[in-house]
Amino acid sequence: MIKTHFGQHGDECFGCRVQSVSFAASAMPTRKPQAAAEPAREKALVKDRTAFKALRDQGIQPARLKGAAELQDRASTVHEIETGRIIGDSTLATKVESTVKELANQ
Repeated sequence: MIKTHFGQHGDECFGCRVQSVSFAASAMPTRKPQAAAEPAREKALVKDRTAFKALRDQGIQPARLKGAAELQDRASTVHEIETGRIIGDSTLATKVESTVKELANQ
């Protein structure tokens, strides 16, 4: 194919405008599957950042940024948030936290 149009006509020329057409990676999910998952990943990251900041404002240091929103929602003790591990039973979690505090004081 021989190129006969080199964009010398300006904004009114249809050929000049067609040369600048491009497609987003999210429009072609079979070519870039990670681009289709990016909006969900970004939304989760925003929730985690907000939860991390809220926990830090309370004086609690979460174990990591990823998953901070879940820790904020599901954790029943500070120890669970700081270690990043949820203990299902709240009474057991309270016992673990008090035992860890006792061991730290010795």
